[in-house]
Amino acid sequence: MAPYIDERRRYPRAKVEWPVTIKIDQGKIKGVTLNLSAGGATIRCQSPPLMHEVFEVTIKIPDLKRSLVVDAQVVWSTSDIMDDEITLPIIGVHFANIADHDRWLISTAVAKFLSHEQRVPTRVQFARRALAKVLKECIEKDL
Repeated sequence: MAPYIDERRRYPRAKVEWPVTIKIDQGKIKGVTLNLSAGGATIRCQSPPLMHEVFEVTIKIPDLKRSLVVDAQVVWSTSDIMDDEITLPIIGVHFANIADHDRWLISTAVAKFLSHEQRVPTRVQFARRALAKVLKECIEKDL
């Protein structure tokens, strides 16, 4: 029997690097998505918003005539663990108050990029790979 793994992602997530602009009270921050789904995104940017902060994000989707503007909330961040590295902080955001049409547009755009190499593995996929590796080792060692 396969182990039960809680997969919390509701929408498929693809590795895409699309430009974003984050609008906060202090001004605008330029960034780029590292991956994206109709429910949220992982964004790399300088001086990211604080944890749980809600802000407006503009996403420039290739081949779309207009940019999408949605409300987002920071659900995780690496900004508090960054040191003197060159790497910019990364935040995970959940889309809030997004119109159904805009969610559909993101889903459609993401679907174009969901080849095997570009899909972000889910916890279930990681668990299946780990289980397959253990089973292979057991067979090889005749356990």
